[in-house]
Amino acid sequence: MTSNAPTKLIDNRDGLRALTATIDEQPWVAIDTEFHAERRYHPELFLLQFAFASGASFIVDPQRVDIAVLGPVLSHASCVVHAGQQDLAILWRECEAAPAAVFDVQIAAGMLGHGYPTRLETLVESILDTPLPKSTTLSDWSTRPLTRKQLAYAISDAQVLIPLRAALMSALESHGRTRWALDASAELAAAAQRRAPIDDRWTRWEIASQLDTEAVAAMANLCAWRDQRGRDKNQPATFMLSDGLALDIARRRPTSIDELASNRRIPQGLIRRFGREILSVVQAARVDPPAPPFIPTMTQLATMRSMEIWALAEGQRTGVAPNLLLPPEMLTLLIRHGLNALEGWRADAMGDSLAAFMAGQSAIRMTPDGPVVT
Repeated sequence: MTSNAPTKLIDNRDGLRALTATIDEQPWVAIDTEFHAERRYHPELFLLQFAFASGASFIVDPQRVDIAVLGPVLSHASCVVHAGQQDLAILWRECEAAPAAVFDVQIAAGMLGHGYPTRLETLVESILDTPLPKSTTLSDWSTRPLTRKQLAYAISDAQVLIPLRAALMSALESHGRTRWALDASAELAAAAQRRAPIDDRWTRWEIASQLDTEAVAAMANLCAWRDQRGRDKNQPATFMLSDGLALDIARRRPTSIDELASNRRIPQGLIRRFGREILSVVQAARVDPPAPPFIPTMTQLATMRSMEIWALAEGQRTGVAPNLLLPPEMLTLLIRHGLNALEGWRADAMGDSLAAFMAGQSAIRMTPDGPVVT
């Protein structure tokens, strides 16, 4: 599984030059990261791991060396990742590096009956038939010096990606799904380069369709405000204002601190720190309402739930994970734009089957093994 060649720990420019030369020479580079995301808006990077089919492997310490110099060489590299959107987003933020090609083993496995999302150790055991120790998963990666055990664990996740890719590519080719996996991985890589969208889960709550226009405007403004505040303070947006409190304020639309504080569940600390800002945000929504977000009607929500059940049945039939077929953002696009929203690999994988279901030409039947399309 792992190479006998020693892993090189890079904490200086000379080490980075050796790494960039290796990246240039190898067709695929496996990449993994160790970061802390807790209580942060932007995850903080502490290690960057690289492994190659040649057996070479490197661990870069971004606390000791400027990894921005890796940007140009990584921009021409083909990278293997597992659940890589966060890793790729960190590379984009730290190095302005967008790999030329990406293969996400989690996505590929999800197209071959292994479920999605699936932990790396589960994939290694089921596909490569070997265990992957996870004893240091919750290590404090900010401490220095790192122990040998921490370093061994960190590089092992990168090292297994090369044989995993080989095994999955063989299976994808035999199923005619190679292009699906590459296209879906490219989607993930493109999303990693975009600014994270403002959390809009509230628009899919059942109560959202019952809110009046002013409440919707206030809620949209409050979510945008807490997102920006979270970015500014590098804390999760919900640390600024929880979903439940945002909804309460949007429905009541207070105009004074006393009105804001009339809900006893609103912490006094929140009122002291942000009370005036929150009132201003609510007032701005009243004076200059933002563009209204798309909020599904109750009928549309029921249709979305039906499509989710259909995706379970279709996943049972095809082996493609339901969460890959119809993630929440795709369900919203389908409700808004119809089947024209299906493009690329999803159109190939399920376009005809979903069209038949939406036209009433097929149905879902429950069996002991779960729902099936008939």
